Amino acid sequence: MAQTNFLTLKVNLRQNLNQRNQAAYQKYYAEVDSEKTLTTLGLAKHLKDHGCLAGLDAIQAVLAKLAECVPEITSQGYGVMLDGLGKFYPTLKSKGATEAEMAEEGWQLSSLIKGVRLRFLPTSKQMQNITSKQMLTRCAVEGGNLIRAVRDQQTKKKLYDELTPLAKFLSDLRGDETAAPSGSGSQNQGGNTGGNTGGNEGGNTGGTTGGEEGGM
Repeated sequence: MAQTNFLTLKVNLRQNLNQRNQAAYQKYYAEVDSEKTLTTLGLAKHLKDHGCLAGLDAIQAVLAKLAECVPEITSQGYGVMLDGLGKFYPTLKSKGATEAEMAEEGWQLSSLIKGVRLRFLPTSKQMQNITSKQMLTRCAVEGGNLIRAVRDQQTKKKLYDELTPLAKFLSDLRGDETAAPSGSGSQNQGGNTGGNTGGNEGGNTGGTTGGEEGGM
């Protein structure tokens, strides 16, 4: 795999059908096609292809230990800094307590804590660019699919995602028969192609403001 600074970002469209958010209702929002996920082996091969001198087995072993040790260390309250990448650190999800509540016999500090979260803060300039609008200047946006959720008419439970090639959807929308590719929409029984957010600007889905409000 040749190293390059220019990336191709595949993008899907999803329609917001949440009637509680009238400003976003029935509008289409862009989201990253995140169906594909690189495994540890895939990442190891990618590192190897980018000039890592260690053997493939050694790279895999280090990545496996990294996935094991980072949660262990952060669960003890330590941050983990990876030079050139960023910092992993723990935070708490906590509810509040009054002084009167804390003064009651039997009150426990643990009752405030609802969860522990592992956070990541990019520290290098390159990583900061990846997590900002500057990333768009490094991407060639490629159309993927239009995603429509197919639901049971009685229970309204989602059955699957129906995928229609974006080029076909746009050509049908514009009445351009010559531009429409052959084939019809397909079913994604997993129901999770490209994620479940329809344009979450803060969630790395490539959406626009308004898609997150009220959800899909």
